[in-house]
Amino acid sequence: AEDVNAWLDGKLPDALKNGDIPGAVVSVVKDGQVVTTRGYGWADTGASGGNPVAVDPQTSLFRVASVSKIPTSIAAMQLVEQGKVDLDADISAYLDFEIERRFDEPLTLRHLLTHSAGFDEHGSLTPTTDLEAYVKNDPPTQAFAPGTTPGYSNYGMALAGYIVQRVSGQPFETYVREHVLEPAGMTTSTYEQPLPKDMAGSLGPGYTSTGEEVPFEFMGDFPAGSLTVSAPDFAAFMNAQLSRSPKLLREETWEQMWSPGLGEERLGNRAKAGEMGLGYFELTRHGRRIVEHSGDHRQGWHSKFELYPEEKTGIFISYNGDGNEEASSSLREDLAQGFADRYFPGETVKASGSKDSAERARQVAGSYISSLNPWNTFLAAWSPLFGKATIEHTGGGKLILDKAQYVEVEPWVWRQVDGRGAIAAQVEGGKVVSLSQGPALTLIPVTPVQQALAPVFGVCLVLLLVVTVAWPVGALRRRRALKRGQEVGAPLPWLTRVARGGGALALSAQLTWILLLATISKGLSSNGSLTWLVPVIRGAQVLQALGVVAIIPAAADLVVSLRRRAGWRRVTMSAILLTALVALAWWAWAGNALVPRLGM
Repeated sequence: AEDVNAWLDGKLPDALKNGDIPGAVVSVVKDGQVVTTRGYGWADTGASGGNPVAVDPQTSLFRVASVSKIPTSIAAMQLVEQGKVDLDADISAYLDFEIERRFDEPLTLRHLLTHSAGFDEHGSLTPTTDLEAYVKNDPPTQAFAPGTTPGYSNYGMALAGYIVQRVSGQPFETYVREHVLEPAGMTTSTYEQPLPKDMAGSLGPGYTSTGEEVPFEFMGDFPAGSLTVSAPDFAAFMNAQLSRSPKLLREETWEQMWSPGLGEERLGNRAKAGEMGLGYFELTRHGRRIVEHSGDHRQGWHSKFELYPEEKTGIFISYNGDGNEEASSSLREDLAQGFADRYFPGETVKASGSKDSAERARQVAGSYISSLNPWNTFLAAWSPLFGKATIEHTGGGKLILDKAQYVEVEPWVWRQVDGRGAIAAQVEGGKVVSLSQGPALTLIPVTPVQQALAPVFGVCLVLLLVVTVAWPVGALRRRRALKRGQEVGAPLPWLTRVARGGGALALSAQLTWILLLATISKGLSSNGSLTWLVPVIRGAQVLQALGVVAIIPAAADLVVSLRRRAGWRRVTMSAILLTALVALAWWAWAGNALVPRLGM
């Protein structure tokens, strides 16, 4: 304890100061004992005008976001132990509504807990705190066959929580409190929204990177992210897990949750980058097995815990600010890696030394899209622009991703130098078809169609601007010529006007999409409700559809202009308009811009 405290006290205050993060708590446990629980900085900075409040390591509450998925997974596995839920049966047996299916394979609880249900990335524009309403209203579609393409899914875990609620006959937050939190010794922790009155005073605000307070985030997928805890509670929870507490689960069930949930028979070579257990991330540091989970609210709150099952050791950190660039993720990762380096040291990752490493690295290098991107909503048209990952190779067999270096440790498997990350390639017919970047993230090569979406949109924007601006400019030129008594041609025929009006509508759709993207990005970062955007999205889709319909008069106008030899200006403008409308219609089809589903 003395050494841990000295290490933490020497590390955390400077890390918080350098990262512009207000406050944090850390707990360390070993062999069933709490080694330490430490608090640093401020639970409330006083930015809103009140007095600053220091973090109290015993009583201050922190929101742990996706760490919430662990008690949810334990609750689900309790029902599996009791024979009330079959881990590998189709979940339709436990639901009172139908999940839209795109694949014939069963969709199971195992898939939900391993983030391999294949769901599209999903966030609701119509927020609710009602779990039933959340899972039923505008659910995501399946983008991948179940069990084939891990992709982190809050909706999938919320659905697991809804199954717990349905099968147990209790509200989810009641069941998990009575059967998971309290038996684990978590007496001041809750999923409730808002917090109970006797707890609310112990939770300070979260803070943005600029020091602004973040309001309490209400969520419909709360089994996936609404848990609020104290550090002593979480220390007790870590000990309950490490002791394989029979109050929660049988010993064999604990081991099942900490073991690969799918296996190489389902994932192939990608399993070597690490796999999901049932709710848990499984990884290694210095050759030692670790099960863990991290959590991030959109703003303000960031957490992580790591358990060493064989060493009966665990570490937990939670902090209440985004901090400066990269601080929100790097602080917890640096702490976890530093803990492993200090107390469980091992050899640095070494390259395999294979003579073919450089060629394999060259084949892997390229552009990829994450499985976490939207695939079946209007945002799919933009995912290659904002969600693309680029992997580079050094020429010596190393890969570079997000500034981190990876060395090949066996054919088609690379591990991060001085870090926990890994990349494993699935190769079929001599071609890289997908990569695993850790347990719940699949990278898929960017297709030529996806690469073309943004350039086509940009070119169409320019072309439609040219045509739309040229229309009133031509009318003004004609009017001036008439005033001067100059001879002018006939005015534009009605067919041309209809076609160009359709082009103006298509241009309006493009400008609306651009405004929507900027607004959604700002709204997500500011933790605000985006409900009001629903009619705007529908308006953009209507304008886009009218732009598609405008292809008909635009094509007719070009034919008529050519037949009547209407002059090079009109023919050129008609050809440009038709080209832009056809290309934009392709963009709308390939990018799912007109699909009715609104999830983000």
